Amino acid sequence: MKTKYFTLKLILLAAIFLLPACKDEFFETSPAGDLTGTETYASTKNIDALMNGTLRYLMESSTSQDNPGLSAITLTQEVMGDDAIARDGVYGFRDSYPYRDPYDNTTRRALFFWSFQYKVIDNCNNILANIDAASGTDDERRFLKGQALALRAFVYLNLVRQYQFTYAKDKAAKAVPVYTEPTSPTTVPKSRASVEEVYTQVLGDLSQAETLLAGFSRKVKNRLDLNVVRGLLARTYLTQENWAQAAMKANEARTGYAIMEATQYTQGFNDVSNPEWIWGHPQQADQNLGGASYFAYIDVTPSTGYRSIMPDPYFKALFAEGDIRKTLFETVTNATDPRYRWIMYKKFVNKADRAGHIVLMRSSEMALIEAESKARLNDLPGAVAALNEVRIKRNLPQLAAGDFTQSQLVEEIITERRRELWGEGFRLLDLLRLQQAPVRRESTETFRVGTTDVGIKGHYVLRFPDNSNLVSNSPYYLFSIPVNELNTNPNL
Repeated sequence: MKTKYFTLKLILLAAIFLLPACKDEFFETSPAGDLTGTETYASTKNIDALMNGTLRYLMESSTSQDNPGLSAITLTQEVMGDDAIARDGVYGFRDSYPYRDPYDNTTRRALFFWSFQYKVIDNCNNILANIDAASGTDDERRFLKGQALALRAFVYLNLVRQYQFTYAKDKAAKAVPVYTEPTSPTTVPKSRASVEEVYTQVLGDLSQAETLLAGFSRKVKNRLDLNVVRGLLARTYLTQENWAQAAMKANEARTGYAIMEATQYTQGFNDVSNPEWIWGHPQQADQNLGGASYFAYIDVTPSTGYRSIMPDPYFKALFAEGDIRKTLFETVTNATDPRYRWIMYKKFVNKADRAGHIVLMRSSEMALIEAESKARLNDLPGAVAALNEVRIKRNLPQLAAGDFTQSQLVEEIITERRRELWGEGFRLLDLLRLQQAPVRRESTETFRVGTTDVGIKGHYVLRFPDNSNLVSNSPYYLFSIPVNELNTNPNL
């Protein structure tokens, strides 16, 4: 249990040392002075600071330049699919793209993915264990408890989808340990809970949070509120294939968050003020830790930086003429540019001061969950209506339900998820829940230089490390429990 025990020192780092740099316009509270021992949980004000620090720990903690908190998982899940490519020879995700990392449980990345998520869970467990005795109002205690439950559910939902195959494949399969109490050096380490048990915990936490957060009004979008909880419920039910609940919760989650206009899609995906961002992580330049940041890898536009994550040319081919998103593609034809022969996709562009915000949930995602769920329930008109809400805001014509069979409409919605959610960490999760294999093909696209056709770069890893073909439900898609954890927890 060494990797799961979140010592008081680490808690204080999250609650105190990370926070002074953030200003009131970004976050709701900043701690006054040092908190030690029981003072950490003595008041709702202190616990609120701890919740804020925990969110920042989730998003900003890094053990190396290529492990920028939750963003490291997001980008790993993108390049392990088929629509994004980690540029060959470039730092960051070059070992995730060919399925070597995090499949190898001896790597520092495998250790990071596991340990930092369990540290967040342990922080939530400490909040939940101490909130009832904290001084403050009933509403303050209730709202903080709801946020801690929702954040714990968010992390467990991530873990169960990262470390085991999808719920519909085998809900009895062993997934990850579930801890709901604070850990200490004397805590008896747990065995792996089943996929079903983890989902039961997630749904239980979110159901409680949904009740507790009624009436909570956040100041900043970094906090989990009722809309975020319902969005997490929609994601959970989607993976469970509980279509009716997924459609209902997705619709509730996006209430009040209008899908952005076409021109807003081209503004760089870098600010929580975007009207359709239900949840996001705002930060300043000093929180965006140089190379250890989301934009260092996903923003391909600057002349410096890693610029690691590129789109597959076949991904570009998914977009119709007139789609505002298609205007974001640009082929690099300057032979002196390190990106030469790659297609850039300029969806994510950091702010000039490198203070780009990170998107965590959008109403477009929720509309597509609603559309897919209704299509699978054979409510084709309802599905097309939800799908068209996204399409019309991307300058595309509306579709008609009569033009599709049920299976054709489901396929169109899945394709729309690929177009709309690229770079946000959903592609590998979708391949796992759909029990599909990535489709990687060598690029055949070219551009003309004088009288010569020059090939555009695309996928260069088409097989697993053992030279076998890419297939569905391969263990190469799963994150591995780090060897350190296996050595210290015999119950695994």
